[in-house]
Amino acid sequence: MNGTVEAENNMYMLYEAANQMPVYEVYQKLCKFRGNFDIDYVDFEQKYYRFYHGNSELESVERISSKTFSDLPEDILNYVIDDLELVDKLSLRKVSKKLRETVDNHKCKNSSVLIHFEADSSQIELAMNYITYSDGNGKSTYDIMTRSLDSDGDMKMKYKEKPRVIEGEHWELMIRDLSTFLCNPNWKFYGVLWDFDEGVDDDKLTPPDIRQKQIQLIENMLKTTPLQVYTLTIQSTDHTAVMAILPNVIPGSLEFLGLNSKNNGAKLEEVVELEQWKRLKRSFVQTVPDSFDIEHFFHLEQFKIVQIRITEDRLVKIRDILFKSPKFSNCTLLSKIEDRVNVDENGEEITPLRAFVILINRIMGEHPEYDAGTRCYSIPDSDEHFSVYSCQRGGDTLELEIQRQKNERDDFGDDSFNDSLREILGIHL
Repeated sequence: MNGTVEAENNMYMLYEAANQMPVYEVYQKLCKFRGNFDIDYVDFEQKYYRFYHGNSELESVERISSKTFSDLPEDILNYVIDDLELVDKLSLRKVSKKLRETVDNHKCKNSSVLIHFEADSSQIELAMNYITYSDGNGKSTYDIMTRSLDSDGDMKMKYKEKPRVIEGEHWELMIRDLSTFLCNPNWKFYGVLWDFDEGVDDDKLTPPDIRQKQIQLIENMLKTTPLQVYTLTIQSTDHTAVMAILPNVIPGSLEFLGLNSKNNGAKLEEVVELEQWKRLKRSFVQTVPDSFDIEHFFHLEQFKIVQIRITEDRLVKIRDILFKSPKFSNCTLLSKIEDRVNVDENGEEITPLRAFVILINRIMGEHPEYDAGTRCYSIPDSDEHFSVYSCQRGGDTLELEIQRQKNERDDFGDDSFNDSLREILGIHL
């Protein structure tokens, strides 16, 4: 804080103390005016009461007071902080500058953080806790919901609502809070999920101009301190969100990427040029456009695509690239059944699944190592093979799954890729 700002703050405190205003109300008003909580409350309170009791000297004097929590030995502070939930650490760091430094310097590992943006509210989900920023009914609030298990193993919830002191849009305040911990190199996160209006009705979507402001703030935050995470999922109808976040993740730290919106595939060409994509191990993509080269996926160990047209050209590409992909383990491709009639050589109508199997066997069978009877590729000079499995899901979706397996082993039906995704994301696929 420079001298001019400190002098202005002191004059403001003198004025309010003369009017005998409550100290915390004065503190809130000043923070609101300054637009931040950078003013240390402990120092503010001590100085305010000097003024309140008639000591108008503007110079700081040595504080004479009893020991506070922040005055505890550092090893004890770290012991206490280590046992706090992340949401409690975020609250504690706002108490004073000393505690903020202590909390920020404390090294900790966290599971995952889910970040939700909607038109009227924003939310940070941290393990068992939710922090919601909202505007509604003429109020700007900051809500915290904590969940815990009681002695009987039953879930109990605690809900606390606080008025927001600082003016601004709910999403601005959430991003400001995110910047205090998400990019802190001492605070490690297993994964981050960004959710922009996922599942929201069209008439309740965030306006495009607001969305672009949000994305710009996020990009500025991540450019300052790149994100280091193991898994990253982005659910957005706006491709600019992907390109604001993904390039600012540290390459090599990221092993899994999920692009979970129907139109994210429209600009996959930009994504696959990034170093972050090239060093991935696993991916989950909602949609791949017809023009996209499937070859871009085969450097991965595992991948799943929810909607892709499985054409003859793509099957040829897959067939020819399998043996050139030493890291590839398995993939799952889903394709909507097209509205057309399939016929056999006798002109008789056949089911979509049978037509699908015939197509796969015809294309794959052109490779000398493929056995249509077992639907397996033998891998020369190896104890492994590729299994090719096809089925129909429900009434409108065909599925192609390819797995690298040890000989004499059949794992189809285990759904190991989906199981690992569920573990990573904590979602149902």
